[in-house]
Amino acid sequence: MNIKEVLLNTEKYFEKNNIDNPRLDAEVLLADLLDMERIRLYVNFDYPLKEEEISRYRQMIKSRARHIPVAYITGHKEFMSLDFYINQNVLLPRPETEILVEYLIDYFQEKEMEKVNIVEVGTGSGAIMVSLGYYLKEARILGVEIDSKALQVSRKNIQKYGLEDRLKLTRGNLLKPLIKKSVDNVDLLVSNPPYISDEEMQDLPSEVKKEPHRALCGGKRGLDIYKKLIKQAPQILKNRGMIAVEIGYRQADHVEKILRENNFKKIEVRKDYADKDRFILAHKG
Repeated sequence: MNIKEVLLNTEKYFEKNNIDNPRLDAEVLLADLLDMERIRLYVNFDYPLKEEEISRYRQMIKSRARHIPVAYITGHKEFMSLDFYINQNVLLPRPETEILVEYLIDYFQEKEMEKVNIVEVGTGSGAIMVSLGYYLKEARILGVEIDSKALQVSRKNIQKYGLEDRLKLTRGNLLKPLIKKSVDNVDLLVSNPPYISDEEMQDLPSEVKKEPHRALCGGKRGLDIYKKLIKQAPQILKNRGMIAVEIGYRQADHVEKILRENNFKKIEVRKDYADKDRFILAHKG
């Protein structure tokens, strides 16, 4: 079978299995298998696949038909124009989160704050901290993650971009490792915490349910982590230091209330590409 025939058959197979983007996913998986750009598939429509390639591709499409996300199958995902190693122990980086990262990069560059101290809570794949460290050339960043398997993923991504001298990792529950060490010089605390409520978890698409439960579920109302993290944050932030968190689109008022109760000022809600509330930024003191 050649590339054209394989793609056509795979597209039909995905349609039968209710895959949302059957043609796109077929192309992405095959391009990854053959280590070529998607556009090259069309240039090489008549390329006959080897038996070994067909066998490996068959395993990939079977996984996709079970609604395993494409990035878990290929083992990588693009974020902030960087390529990240990914596996099923970490949440998939999403385009919406890029808005927050871009804002933070612009914020510190405009203020000419080069040697900033940043802490990320719930590092996961390391997409946020690696992106910040890659584009803010003198930033020093500590990633805190409670899951040891997720730490292995973020460590690989830090090493991939040669950022080990400025980006460090520690295993721990929220900010407890820093509070224990009496750290209080942090310019920015950033987090994309679990914020899906128990009820909403039941209605998630099957693909999202393949992602780590711990990285998604934020308790009864989706606010459990915000309450704990925001209460701890003043202990490690500098005066006028910033906290920046991603939120569920119906949580802005609730998270803003938690911030005010913990004496944060200059609270700003920012929207995502769909014009929904998605991030909150606030300053200590």
